[in-house]
Amino acid sequence: MTREEYLAQRKNLMDSAEKLLNEGKSEDAEKAMKDIEQLDQNFENEAKQRANLEALMNNAGFKTIESMASLDEKVAEENKDTKKAHTSKEYLNAWAKTMKGEELTQEEEKIYKMVNAYTHTTENTGIVIPETITKGIFDEVSEVYPFWEDCMKTNVKGVLTLIKADESSEAAWYTEDLEVEDAEEKFLKDSLNGCELARNTEISWKLKEMAIEEFIPFIQKRLAEKMGKGLAYGATHGAGIVEGQKPEPLGVVTALLKEDGTQQVGTYESGNLAWGDITAARGRIKSKYSKGVAIYANSTTIWNEIANVTDVNGRPMFSSITNEGVGKIAGCTVKEDDSMEDGEILFSNAGAGYHANINKAMSITTQEHNKKRITDYCAYAIVDGSPRTLKAHSLLKRE
Repeated sequence: MTREEYLAQRKNLMDSAEKLLNEGKSEDAEKAMKDIEQLDQNFENEAKQRANLEALMNNAGFKTIESMASLDEKVAEENKDTKKAHTSKEYLNAWAKTMKGEELTQEEEKIYKMVNAYTHTTENTGIVIPETITKGIFDEVSEVYPFWEDCMKTNVKGVLTLIKADESSEAAWYTEDLEVEDAEEKFLKDSLNGCELARNTEISWKLKEMAIEEFIPFIQKRLAEKMGKGLAYGATHGAGIVEGQKPEPLGVVTALLKEDGTQQVGTYESGNLAWGDITAARGRIKSKYSKGVAIYANSTTIWNEIANVTDVNGRPMFSSITNEGVGKIAGCTVKEDDSMEDGEILFSNAGAGYHANINKAMSITTQEHNKKRITDYCAYAIVDGSPRTLKAHSLLKRE
């Protein structure tokens, strides 16, 4: 495949994915995104094959050239072995021993180099985090920050362009003698470029002496706390692109408060959240996003404000009997999210209304401080995010 053919195929797939996103077909869009990732991987593999073939052809002592089919099988097998190694217990142990500064066995050294050789570039020298650790980190993040868990996430390298359509002229009926008007659609474009997220945690040398089976959950929890807070903050309160500041994802709360006229934002008095405030906020969400709306707030706001809402007869409107979240009100599941500030109540269909893209998966680097007898563990990822539409969100803010 030539570069021109690759770019043309990628553009067609991107157009298809954007159309599905615009139609609110999140699951189909996610499948389309995976097709793009597969295309990128295929093109990268082919480039490696061509480079290998050229190297073979330039080798003066090389007498017979393997067929391209054989090269295909060889590279595919190598990639398969690498992925298998990435998820293996052996690599998990090798990674943990590296983090602890311990010497690796020959077998551990081999599997360690196999996994990292395929992911390191001049721009990324971090150690690849085992897949089981990464999954564990995201599982812990999801428990504390459900908005991040619920939003749509993709893993597309490079710039991801979103096409967002919020408004359309209403459909109308006509008599035979009237000319039909063209529908007016307002399309907006947004690019998810990728913002660098780095978080550092210090661990004393004494703590590194713990056994591997104890060290792995320990470092996983520390990384989840650090990276989770950054990911969740970006999705709800990230500042976006601000001149003179380091770029951040555009958080949904930030976007709602920046909207002209703040049409999707309401206020309430502290300690006097009323049933009418709840219904008004729920009513600001466009009907097509109604299915899947949840309420996100921190613990203080949930139990001091939302849980105390009553109807005109003084009956409580909040129910703590639910299979998910901490309760329900106005037909919406209430979820405790530590990224929300005191007094903020976010009504949101996160899956349809917010898109996060993980441009580069998490890696980790270490640095020793001999005098202090501590080790710095710096986790790094490139992530971006932006609301796809503000009509899928509504915010109640305490005055």
